Amino acid sequence: MRVTLSLSAAAFLVGIGGALAQQSAAPPNQGDAGQQQRHDEMLQTVPGKNGKEEPSAHAPATNDTAVFVDGKLNVPGAPQDSQTVPAKFSKHNHELDGLPTMAAPIKLTDEQKQRIVDSVTRANAPIEAIDAKPADMLPATTRTAELPKDLVDIPGIGNLKVIRTKNKIMLVRATSMVVRDEFTY
Repeated sequence: MRVTLSLSAAAFLVGIGGALAQQSAAPPNQGDAGQQQRHDEMLQTVPGKNGKEEPSAHAPATNDTAVFVDGKLNVPGAPQDSQTVPAKFSKHNHELDGLPTMAAPIKLTDEQKQRIVDSVTRANAPIEAIDAKPADMLPATTRTAELPKDLVDIPGIGNLKVIRTKNKIMLVRATSMVVRDEFTY
């Protein structure tokens, strides 16, 4: 005689078998009777006491635990006045925010600036009566002079012209007549 089981009956029998297997297994936390006692004794030894607390449990408490304070990153080794500090907390960033992008100075060293001043004054460029500052657009009729040839090795100024006034030298982008930088002498 052949016995057939339906799929649902087979699933039912498998489920009952799994439940019986779980009931017959010992609870996971029941070890031998002396395990808890040995654990408690181990905690009374010096190594056991040393491992009882987290290492930072008695670290000096700081009242200032915020990661950012006034927009500045408040962690050891962080820069104190970076570009991400809001202008209301950084004098430097406040000044940069008020500066038009076109007026951002050309990145030149003090030595390079001094070379430009010395070379332009030696070349005896004509003195113009102009009062302008970086980012100002000058009239197209404003006279400019070529940079002296001994300055061609300075990066970033190759496409600029020079205007010399009685107390400063201005570097001007000739295509737009915008003052890019100025040096007082």
